[in-house]
Amino acid sequence: MLCVGVSNSAFGTLSAVYADGIGLALTTVALFASLPVLAGAVSQIPIGWLSDRLDRRAVLIGVAALALAVDMVFIALSPETRMLNLVLASLFGAAIYAMYPIIIAHANDHAAADQAIQVSGGLLMLYGVGSILGPLLAGIGMETFGGTGLFMTSAGAHVLLILFSGLRILLRAPVDEADKSSFVPAPAARATTPETAALASAESDAVETEKTEITPDAG
Repeated sequence: MLCVGVSNSAFGTLSAVYADGIGLALTTVALFASLPVLAGAVSQIPIGWLSDRLDRRAVLIGVAALALAVDMVFIALSPETRMLNLVLASLFGAAIYAMYPIIIAHANDHAAADQAIQVSGGLLMLYGVGSILGPLLAGIGMETFGGTGLFMTSAGAHVLLILFSGLRILLRAPVDEADKSSFVPAPAARATTPETAALASAESDAVETEKTEITPDAG
């Protein structure tokens, strides 16, 4: 989650700066910043469907690999044409903004219902730390290497995410299908409150069930 916070916040904060820096027109800068959010919202439908049927960690690796591939294209080619930049930015948004809800769903698969708030708090704290570090690291990278420093920062985060997810696959078996929770899409631009509410709801349901079980019959 820390790596997702770094990548998402760096791009969300500095994408317009990057687009302006390579000389894109003002309207194109606006599209460069907004189209990834839309693509991220749409991509959660097929990606969520896949993650409900496959190992979520493998799906996360695939999504991170797509984001890393786009990182490499930006770094290697430094594209300047309007259409190529918008296509790449949309692909990037489709990948990075689907990562958070995949991790939330994976956490739900493993968390007990009465631990939902604790799990939510831990994930949000990690995401928040990443959101602080992301723009800072990307800003330093852009000052040092130019605009591509933004994608160097996110590429590093995506490499770490892929390595960690691969290690977890090697060390732990996937969750049984019967124990998997449902993937819940998250708003791409603000991926916090909806998941917190969902986790809190799960804990509330568990408490109500427990009350029902211990309440004596009226008769």
